Amino acid sequence: MAYFPFPYLATASGALLAFFLGMVWYHPKVLGAHWIKARGSEASSGPVRDVLPFFVSLALWFIASCFYSFLVGLLHINEVNGYISLACLLWVAFAMPPIIMGSLYTGYPFQAVAIDAGYHLAGYYMFALSHIAIGIV
Repeated sequence: MAYFPFPYLATASGALLAFFLGMVWYHPKVLGAHWIKARGSEASSGPVRDVLPFFVSLALWFIASCFYSFLVGLLHINEVNGYISLACLLWVAFAMPPIIMGSLYTGYPFQAVAIDAGYHLAGYYMFALSHIAIGIV
């Protein structure tokens, strides 16, 4: 396997961007209220009591961002269309199918599935954006 310099800054910033995008994406004034309604749940009125999902989500975004960066180096991607294409291909191959398959078996409502799947695609775009931005600097 060929050696390539691993883009640590782009990897970390992509993971953080994707994670913080989720804070905005699922905010009640953005898509959070629609997501909760689609799931048939009720919004909690108090502060968040369990922070474990946030830590796990952040760690998983870091793992996904590392994988994205590894493929960027392995495939010698260095143009905007390559970064965006990789984000789309990874989503189509590895994020969207399990989300949809899981919903078919669990009865997860389509609107909630669409919000979740859209967030994952947007998260992958954050990986691309961070690589593009760091590459320009």
